[in-house]
Amino acid sequence: MSAIVTGGTKGVGLEIVKKFTKLNIPTLFTGRNISELEYIEHQLGKGKVKGIPLEMSNKESIQSFIQEVKKFPAKPKYLIHNAGYLSLHKKETTEHLQKLFMVNTLGPMMITQELLSFLKLQKEAHILFFSPPYKIDQKVKYLTPYMQSKLAQTTYMKSLSFILNDYPISVNSMWTKYPLWTDAIQKRGIGKKEKCMHPAIISEMVEQIITTENPNTFKGNELIDKTYLKKKNINVKKFQMGRDLEYLDEMFMKKLV
Repeated sequence: MSAIVTGGTKGVGLEIVKKFTKLNIPTLFTGRNISELEYIEHQLGKGKVKGIPLEMSNKESIQSFIQEVKKFPAKPKYLIHNAGYLSLHKKETTEHLQKLFMVNTLGPMMITQELLSFLKLQKEAHILFFSPPYKIDQKVKYLTPYMQSKLAQTTYMKSLSFILNDYPISVNSMWTKYPLWTDAIQKRGIGKKEKCMHPAIISEMVEQIITTENPNTFKGNELIDKTYLKKKNINVKKFQMGRDLEYLDEMFMKKLV
């Protein structure tokens, strides 16, 4: 068995790759920068992880990635859709719109559909999407294209959970209550470190899901890290980067208004 993590060279994705490594699960992870892929392979051990180039906005790249996965001796048991494209333009160009929906919606759908036959061969499997709960509120005034592309991923997850109802495959989505200290925040100057959570909170969530939940029954859930981990008696405060946390929506709204 193996794990697949898209967008695994930084932030949340890298923390998830590290988590699978600690669990002794061979992991395929993707990124756009070959040197970053090779560096992580070296750091975590080539026998434990394998980096595969993937440009999610390019159909040919997706097909090439899928072929690499099929060649890997250990067939996938865990599929984690972390790769994403964040655009904060209030008015998107056609080019931006195409990239948003290719990376955040169509890419994950294509990869999932291609790999489902392998996941079905496992005694049990998990598919996780890093996408928000389906809720339409005031923030869509500023993030309509981006939010729609991510919410479409969530609705796909819900549909998939019904489609796979008779299979021991758990299909769920994950999201965060507080901002995560990743490039999405840092490079855009959106918020401060002390107002964020460490991205490892999501990798903790992944571990709890794949080790404690029953894939036959745990399906179609829109999970929030703080709420879910508290139910598992995990102290989420250990992931705080500072004492003065801010809600994710509030931080982004300040930047966009």
